Amino acid sequence: MTTSMSRLSKNKRTRHNERNDNGGTGMLSSVQPPLLEVQTQLWTARARAKQKWLEQGLAQPTTTAEHAALRMTWIKQALAMVKRGQAEIKHHAALMDAYAEHLSVLEMTLMAAAEHNRTDPVTTPP
Repeated sequence: MTTSMSRLSKNKRTRHNERNDNGGTGMLSSVQPPLLEVQTQLWTARARAKQKWLEQGLAQPTTTAEHAALRMTWIKQALAMVKRGQAEIKHHAALMDAYAEHLSVLEMTLMAAAEHNRTDPVTTPP
């Protein structure tokens, strides 16, 4: 877990555990957008800014052969970083899929147990 992710988890736990004046936990304001929506908007804005910066940089003409060679080296390194990032995302997605499947199995098992307990009378051991 990265530092920013652990900080986010701690912030969420702290917010969740805060008490209001009545002693209960506070509810999110209905006008406050959900955290996922805010994060998605932030990542989208950053991606657009990076894309614009990249396009502007690549639109600049190279002035010398050395500059062109440096640019090509930079492009190859950046492309390798993008491919590593894509591979990492695929890896994390596969882990999340496996975990989601595990949670679904747990849910079905618990729902079956709850149904079984509802239909069977309570028996006490001898």
